Amino acid sequence: MAYSTDFRKCVIENLEAGKTWEEVTSIFSISRATLSHWVKLNKKKGSVEDSPRAPYKVRKIDSKVLICALERTPDATLKELANEFNCWPHAISRRLKKLGITRKKNHPICRER
Repeated sequence: MAYSTDFRKCVIENLEAGKTWEEVTSIFSISRATLSHWVKLNKKKGSVEDSPRAPYKVRKIDSKVLICALERTPDATLKELANEFNCWPHAISRRLKKLGITRKKNHPICRER
């Protein structure tokens, strides 16, 4: 759970007012590591706000695009498809399984035996 900016400012103000680290950590029930992080943040940026989160990477492989890629190159390996989609081969395998597409090849020579 993240602490509010007001709470962080209050903690830093108490520390700057002359209280010791032990007093501040016991009064506000925070760890020394948290306090250390906030002090470093305050010195570095001039405020105790966290940096904004980076946007999330889209993780799902688009089904239509995957099917089009398979139609273009039906004998592509999972590794080749993974390079095209910039992901791991296992992710392609899982997506194909959800779509109900098998990657096994049925060769007529193998069936005769």
